[in-house]
Amino acid sequence: MHLFQLLFTLTWTWWAGGLGLGLTALAFAWFTGRKLGVSSLVESVYTAPLSMGLLFLLGLPLGGLLANAGHWNWTLAYGRMDGLSLGSLGLKSVLLFVGGALVGFGARWVGGCTSGYSLMGMARGYWMAILATVGFLVSGIVTAQILYRVF
Repeated sequence: MHLFQLLFTLTWTWWAGGLGLGLTALAFAWFTGRKLGVSSLVESVYTAPLSMGLLFLLGLPLGGLLANAGHWNWTLAYGRMDGLSLGSLGLKSVLLFVGGALVGFGARWVGGCTSGYSLMGMARGYWMAILATVGFLVSGIVTAQILYRVF
């Protein structure tokens, strides 16, 4: 099996993806001396347009497209969001925009996002980050179960 096939055409298991994220966070901190977090990287792009943050932010969607090369089909379907929006593309767009704006506002308000805090805090061995991550996961599972059973 070629390395290209292993990295870009086969589906990774959950633990390999998690290990890759953790190693990326550690490498970013090691080489740049900064924490890896998308919300802080977006802010850094405004102050220094040709920065490591911009390259990382551009790499997120490009890496996703490359990783799904040959397996990706364009669709406007969005799982249960279609039922919540009653099949309306306009309502779905509004819901996604408002949700994204609320996440961005919340991340800016508290100085970072939950995923960045979890990745970097756990990589640094902060007990509060580990506890917070467990809280994020439990609340996400409970919320998903409630929404799944109600809607």
